[in-house]
Amino acid sequence: MLSTLLDKWFKDTPGNDAFAERFINAARRSGVTRPLTYDAELFRVQVGEGSYFNLHNAHRAYVDAPRGKQQQALAQFVRALHAGNGQDQQGGWDELRPLLRPVIRNLSQLEQIRLHAFAEKGWDAPDTLQYRQLTEECVELIAIDHAEHMVTRQEGPSPEWGVSLHEALDIARRNLRGIDPVDFVPLSPGLFRAAWADCYDSSRALLPELVNRVPVGGRPVFLLATRDLMMVAGEDDEAAQSAMFDIALEEIKAGRAISPELLCHDDEGRITVRQPATAELRAKQHRLRLSFRQDAYQAQKQLLERVHAAQGINVFVASFLVYASGSDVFSIASWAQGVDASLPRADHLALVVPTDDESRIIRVPWETAMPIIGHLLEPDPRHLHPPRYLTRGFPAEDLLVQLEGR
Repeated sequence: MLSTLLDKWFKDTPGNDAFAERFINAARRSGVTRPLTYDAELFRVQVGEGSYFNLHNAHRAYVDAPRGKQQQALAQFVRALHAGNGQDQQGGWDELRPLLRPVIRNLSQLEQIRLHAFAEKGWDAPDTLQYRQLTEECVELIAIDHAEHMVTRQEGPSPEWGVSLHEALDIARRNLRGIDPVDFVPLSPGLFRAAWADCYDSSRALLPELVNRVPVGGRPVFLLATRDLMMVAGEDDEAAQSAMFDIALEEIKAGRAISPELLCHDDEGRITVRQPATAELRAKQHRLRLSFRQDAYQAQKQLLERVHAAQGINVFVASFLVYASGSDVFSIASWAQGVDASLPRADHLALVVPTDDESRIIRVPWETAMPIIGHLLEPDPRHLHPPRYLTRGFPAEDLLVQLEGR
């Protein structure tokens, strides 16, 4: 009780701007000499000429750390800045090869990197990202496991290594496989989590022989909630899967989220997506997916608005709005007449027709609307993730009448 009160009274809980100042000051004290420029709107630090360090995860870790451990949490993230000093290039291929590790990330995080480049260099900016697609949400990247920090190479293997992306990822998987196994630990009856605690817990999903030895009934299914939280349950254990979705919904609030997908391995050991078996589980997964989508679409919107401003594009970037009505949680995208817009893929469309008095608003489920007005929406040719659609006109009155009856 006393410890809780002391934490509440004396623990440092800075806002975004104050934390950014602490982060930059700590980086300078640690020896980082490259230019560090704070971007308050996107809550990130530009490092040098073209790389960025998002502060969201570091801020959450700092605020959530116990009193007396906050500087330690901050130092952990500051160490990542030293990776840009070329430490991942020290030594030759023979020295780097045993340090390769695979990491799994959400595709939307890479899309944000692309949008940064589009905003600064235009649509002709070269695409330097290299990854292996695992599912709709998940991609596999190369990392280098240094003693004090881990470097994710979003640009893939260096040409000097003399290996392709897939060769490097296969080597990284073999290196991960060579790390001594530990037991998956129970979270609740029938539900287990990876417990290596070495920054590669979620990467163990790439090793089916480890997942298959988790003591669950039937085929294992798993969820990569965050980089540090991989949970495994049995395919027929609905209670364990229900707990898995509940835990994931809480854990992703701290950041570093990967995917809301329920996953399993096929007979060839490849990761595949599995649909939850019951309506209750599907509802819980939908709530989790909306939480993922809300964060991803918000970051995407901010970056797209910068791209459009830099290139003189007059297209409104619509928000992905999440609402709750009793136990029902759903998303809405708003489409207004007379405005060229970029719409997120949502559960419902709200079509807005301005009038002299209150606007006329027609709300209709997305799937119901598409057979009637889908010809007026074009998938964004920039292949964004999560997906967006560009409006091509607005539904005529006869189509609006059809939608009002749905």
